[in-house]
Amino acid sequence: MKNKKIKPKRKWFFNIVKGFMKPFVGKIKIINENDNLEPASIFLCNHVGARGPFKLEFNFPVDFRFWGTYEMCGGYISRFKYLYNTYFIQKKHNKKFFAFLKAFIISPISGMFYKGLQLIPTYPDSRFLKTIKFSGEILNNGQSIVIFPENSSDGYHDVLKECYAGFYTLAKYYYKHYKKNVKIYNMRYEKTNKTLYIEKGITVEELLKLNLKNSEISEYFRNKTNSIYQKQKKSI
Repeated sequence: MKNKKIKPKRKWFFNIVKGFMKPFVGKIKIINENDNLEPASIFLCNHVGARGPFKLEFNFPVDFRFWGTYEMCGGYISRFKYLYNTYFIQKKHNKKFFAFLKAFIISPISGMFYKGLQLIPTYPDSRFLKTIKFSGEILNNGQSIVIFPENSSDGYHDVLKECYAGFYTLAKYYYKHYKKNVKIYNMRYEKTNKTLYIEKGITVEELLKLNLKNSEISEYFRNKTNSIYQKQKKSI
């Protein structure tokens, strides 16, 4: 990989906090099929719970912004409800007592952290159009966007069951309104060997030529991500 690591343009105070946290997060290995990674691109990755975003924030070699659920961009009550009901109980399958304890402790801290990440909020309703338009501005300013497209409503799985197509909606919007052929890179983070695999990028023009529906494009990338997992599983 030819890219030199370009630190995300976070605020100075957040970078100081990250400096204290970095030894506890650790480094990862990156296997990149590309000669370089183009700026202002869309990167797709599996979530792996909180592990995926943390590893990318501390190790990813390009300047980027995350897509993330709008609840974590809200106030304390919004974050607590999401962490307690959705993240710890629904996704992580924790017992209610431990879910409450974790949410109670993490909710105050998470506000500062997610603000520091400059998270781009995503929505399950018509407000998603705001996400698309704002993300188009971010791409046009030269920053990339990292998206976790998997459906994790029942937890995080090694073999992804379903992926949403919001990333393709963004790519088409950007192509139409900014006349730029954005590139999409499919990635997978493997927690067993602490390795991030970055597949060869594909442009939105190349995807449009396939003449597939949004759901078929998301399925295409879901299969690619699962294929990486199967290959690595066989090599172990």
